[in-house]
Amino acid sequence: KLILLDSLLQEREKMLRHRLTSNVLLQQRSVCTIFNGSQLAQDINTEVKNEIIRTRTRETKFSPKLVAIAIGNNPASQIYLARKQEAAKYCGINFDKISLDYDTTEKDLINMISDINSDTSIDGLIVQLPLPEHMSEVKVCNSVLPSKDVDGFTQTNLGRLMQRTDKASLVPCTALAVKKIISSLGTTTFGRSAVVIGRSHNVGLPIQVILGADSRKGGLDMTTTLCHRHTPPADLARVLRSADMVVSAAGVPGIVHKNLLKPGCVVVDVGLNRVTDNSGNNKVVGDAHKNVREVASVVTPVPGGVGPCTVACLMHNTLLAARTYWTTHC
Repeated sequence: KLILLDSLLQEREKMLRHRLTSNVLLQQRSVCTIFNGSQLAQDINTEVKNEIIRTRTRETKFSPKLVAIAIGNNPASQIYLARKQEAAKYCGINFDKISLDYDTTEKDLINMISDINSDTSIDGLIVQLPLPEHMSEVKVCNSVLPSKDVDGFTQTNLGRLMQRTDKASLVPCTALAVKKIISSLGTTTFGRSAVVIGRSHNVGLPIQVILGADSRKGGLDMTTTLCHRHTPPADLARVLRSADMVVSAAGVPGIVHKNLLKPGCVVVDVGLNRVTDNSGNNKVVGDAHKNVREVASVVTPVPGGVGPCTVACLMHNTLLAARTYWTTHC
């Protein structure tokens, strides 16, 4: 009887501890979490690095290489390229940067891209955006060989995204970053509602596809609504109030406000806007007003949220392109 009583007491103690732990977890959920994008980016980069090391133990000549072409001297582009170069160095990916003058002709750029397409030592190629006004973004991006299109911007890779969004696809890096962020939260997405604000062909539209796609094809099984900067405010407010997930890539500071949100929702801020504060200083802000933290359960900050993860997903895509070429040609 004493043994039985001791066992019952131990079981009761476990139940009490579980209840206390559950209450703590519930309390934590009631406070907004600022997502650490830099940590997730580090995890992705480390995974890429370790995979390259493992592959090299079997195939000593395996050496992924990424080439970036920059036209002109856009200060923001130079910063982004420096971050990509730093990430590549950490992962063990060879990185070459080609700088061209602003007045380089579109024909000369496309000829250079063609030469890189033919170079079997190069696995990934990106053309840093934005391009000069005298160049066509669509024409230039589609000049990149789809198998080397690690940005995921070609019509071929965007078309493939309609069919599959799984690990074998070269998905646009920002969209892939959003998917990895949401997946890392461990929240249930099946049947949940999501609003995507932004309709660009390389960010907003791919994000909507991934969120709404069948999980058997790499999607998140959400019911998605697409809005943009010209969506009537009343309509935007109506859909946001019922959204479990809000992903904003509109490029409009403050378009997402606490008064519009469903309590406990997740806000993924893809916006990257340069504004001048009251002191006359320039700063970078997202699309979400800071007060969304009073309502949302998770918010990605700007900077430090989606941005670092996007760079890491570029490394992921470069490894994927290199591995795909290696398995089919070597």
